[in-house]
Amino acid sequence: MLLQFQKFQDLYDAVAELLADKDNRKDLEACGQSVYCLFESILEQTSTSTSFEQLLSKAKSLTDFANEAVLLYHFKDVPVYWRRMMMDAGLLKVLIQLKSILEHQQQHWQTDFKALEPQVQSIISDLDTCSVVSGSPGPDRRFLANVILEELQNWLTNGRSDDQPTFKKTRLLKEPINTLPRPQVNNPIKRFTEPPSFEWFLEHCNQAVPTPFIISKGAIDHWPAFNEHPWSSMEYLKSVAADRVVPVEIGSQYTDANWSQKMMRFSDFIDQHILQQEGAPAYLAQHDVFYQIPRLERDIIVPDYCYIEPKLNELYTSHAHDVIKNAWFGPKGTVSPLHQDPYHNLLCQVVGRKYLRLISPLQSDLVYPREGLMTNTSQVDIDHVDLNQFPRFKEANYCDCILEEGQVLYIPPKWWHYVKSLETSFSVSLWF
Repeated sequence: MLLQFQKFQDLYDAVAELLADKDNRKDLEACGQSVYCLFESILEQTSTSTSFEQLLSKAKSLTDFANEAVLLYHFKDVPVYWRRMMMDAGLLKVLIQLKSILEHQQQHWQTDFKALEPQVQSIISDLDTCSVVSGSPGPDRRFLANVILEELQNWLTNGRSDDQPTFKKTRLLKEPINTLPRPQVNNPIKRFTEPPSFEWFLEHCNQAVPTPFIISKGAIDHWPAFNEHPWSSMEYLKSVAADRVVPVEIGSQYTDANWSQKMMRFSDFIDQHILQQEGAPAYLAQHDVFYQIPRLERDIIVPDYCYIEPKLNELYTSHAHDVIKNAWFGPKGTVSPLHQDPYHNLLCQVVGRKYLRLISPLQSDLVYPREGLMTNTSQVDIDHVDLNQFPRFKEANYCDCILEEGQVLYIPPKWWHYVKSLETSFSVSLWF
């Protein structure tokens, strides 16, 4: 493969220019003189030194230190200067690694793809991790990180195949062993065979306690994710994001005692937990993958319904600043325990099927909400209801459904809902 070294040079120049603007990083001084001076020293040495391993080791120490500082706080309380330090130190690591690649190219002009593949993967892993953990604060940081990550992922994808693959819209894991038995639906949710009018939807959302409904056809089946860029194709998803690093939940649901989280290469997640389904269930859950990987956002089209402004009331107390988009991608058996959310929600099913059970917020006293930080989550395990411990739960009326590919479920604010994947599933939730 003929390497496009000008692309590496352009990325290096962009990072160097961003970090050279001292006025845009003055708030890093709040991290303390020793930390700030170390950052400035590494940045200055990067332009002159060729001791890349030593510089990279120092920059790694800086990101590790910033990460430890971030972990001392609840995320919403993390001082912005520590988040800024983690992001800028991550960009500093990128700068050093790109400089190393360029120096290597000058000495070995015929360097092949395989020689640089691990280094490019390392850049993606480091920058993705710093971006996700820090939230990419600071002028132009998010934009530049997205450019770097998309360019390098494209470089890797193209280097692995001389021909762009044709992505087939195939169902995943057809064998019965890879699906759960179809649950009985006892209290079906109302269904529309075509999208209701915009006016009807607004009036429905403005009710004091609106009710759930399903749009069976016509709302999202025109999305590229169903057609030219099928999310049912693991080859397509890997071509877009194989080397990207995403936060993955380990365990069938977040209320389990052994539940944990870790950062993981997207292709490893697909190979180990989607195609092979090894070990404990893993779930890419409630993650704004579209913010992290804009290429995937081009595969969806937010329905106009999400741009209405419903009236505020006791259940819906504040508008979202923008449509909040989250992805839910995992194998069969992954569960979101009975919980409630503060916004109107369109749950769009792109791949696979899910079983959902919903309970009105007017019955909140019957679902035994947890105390502390998880008051939006019920103590009741829907799969193993303990009526001795939660006797009033049997009084709660519910509605339920199996959400199929191409269907959209409207979940009103504060409605309790339990969700279980019956097979490999990829969903998008749109809060508004």
